[in-house]
Amino acid sequence: MICIPTLSLKQLAILRLAKKYPSKTIKLYCEMPIINHGEPPTEYAAVIQKLIDLNLIEVKSKLMRLDFSRFQKKSWTKFSIDIEHPSILAWEIWRDKYITRQKGTNRVAMPGEEFEDFSYVWIQEIRVQAVQPCEDSMLK
Repeated sequence: MICIPTLSLKQLAILRLAKKYPSKTIKLYCEMPIINHGEPPTEYAAVIQKLIDLNLIEVKSKLMRLDFSRFQKKSWTKFSIDIEHPSILAWEIWRDKYITRQKGTNRVAMPGEEFEDFSYVWIQEIRVQAVQPCEDSMLK
């Protein structure tokens, strides 16, 4: 019997992209909050780790760096795109909505109270490639 793993929509999107370009590596960025006294994370994000564990993708290279959250910047830009001159009040409204949306997720990096004070996070840049699983690994 063939075992079909349950994957999230994000995992399926990554896998589809990797399968679309099987001979190329795909660059992924994962943001991780700064914890453990600022030490860089040693593990991959759970969304990526499951694909690795299932032997669906292979990591070709990995870089880790500290930077401001791209996720927060993108969210703020989308929120404020129609505001001619964003103010601290707009920032506070966006920040409250952002924090509310993040409750219950594993993202603990929250933007600061000052205008455009984005969180400093670990950004893991990973280059992955699709793996063609052999039939034996799919049989249980």
